[in-house]
Amino acid sequence: MIDETWEYADADTQYHVHGLHPYPARMIPQIANRLIRENSTKGDTVLDPFCGSGSVLVEALILGRNAVGIDINPLAVLISRAKTTSINPTRFCSVSNEILKSIRQQMFLNRENKYEPGVFYFKNIYHWFKKEVIKDLSIIKECIDKLKNQDMAIYNLLRVCFSLTAYKSSNIAFSDNPYFIRAKTGKALEKHSPNTLEIFEKNLLNYQCRIEEFYNACTKDVSCKIHHKDSRSMPLKDNSVDLVVTSPPYGEESHTMSYSRFSQLSLRWLDFGSSYISRYSAKSLGSIITVFRNTSPILDQLYLELAKKNKKRAKEVFSFFWDYKKCIDEIYRVLRPNCFACIVIGDRSAHGMKVSNGELTKELGNLSGFCHEETYHREIPKKVLPRRDYKVDLINKEDIILLKKL
Repeated sequence: MIDETWEYADADTQYHVHGLHPYPARMIPQIANRLIRENSTKGDTVLDPFCGSGSVLVEALILGRNAVGIDINPLAVLISRAKTTSINPTRFCSVSNEILKSIRQQMFLNRENKYEPGVFYFKNIYHWFKKEVIKDLSIIKECIDKLKNQDMAIYNLLRVCFSLTAYKSSNIAFSDNPYFIRAKTGKALEKHSPNTLEIFEKNLLNYQCRIEEFYNACTKDVSCKIHHKDSRSMPLKDNSVDLVVTSPPYGEESHTMSYSRFSQLSLRWLDFGSSYISRYSAKSLGSIITVFRNTSPILDQLYLELAKKNKKRAKEVFSFFWDYKKCIDEIYRVLRPNCFACIVIGDRSAHGMKVSNGELTKELGNLSGFCHEETYHREIPKKVLPRRDYKVDLINKEDIILLKKL
């Protein structure tokens, strides 16, 4: 039965820093806030081992909890670090306005043929960006990069603002799902003529307002630490966190949400090379095929039934859950006794078969040592996912699962 108290269908999910940058399958902040309030106290440490763009971490800080985030995606880590840094808004406005002034001057000189910027390049850049956009983005990047090693907090925020500008001024064919990345073609591409400076200015003004709102809302005596690490091997001590709130991937990247594909254009502009991006993409859950072995009744049955239809898909699905189980083991290790792990996850399908991610989470959690306390069910009114494509169906419901470490 759906619990309507978890719906938040009409809630504003983009308030203050939550609206700084899009990111796929983001947990809505109202759910994160409620789970933190109901299962921890002020001064506790809240961990999100799949922190994405930092929704859980931001809410933890607002509620007076210390926050720890882990993610393997470098764009997610950058966004989370920017969003969770409480910066004096007067200082941010002063520095960012100086950067904007410099950008305007450089662009003016360029239009007057008095200045030629070093034009940034990466493979297929002209497929994704118009020539004039590339030149303008190169100028913006050059001006922002002058802050490197001077003021890292503001530098990171401006890099996120730059990433958003690149995303919005690109040739991406935005549709109902902004996370499915493909380029415009034909007449749509011919008509596409973004004003890159205007986009950046609008984003920056928006950032200045949102940062002030977060600064006023954030508790000042708490801390946040974000690790660019793999959640199968967390850099945390045993029994060191008081609550886990997270929304893990629903399945292997090649068949569900490709976080690496969504992040790729931004990462290239942010100086992450293609080989680096390939290495991190190859570390996603299930990316390395694992030999089947008996694990849990539900997973074993799923593998056997799926193997009758498609052995390759069966191996991929099993490999994902084998890695997911390692993450649950790690969550159990770092969580203090008598504390909760709150996992928000939806079901999916593979080769036409339903995959009960919620039931598998409970069963794998039990094997790790957890006791299942409660499961709430909710519709997904705002969590944007690839609903249907030629590879997979994702179901528009999700489970909020509470596991307790005894």
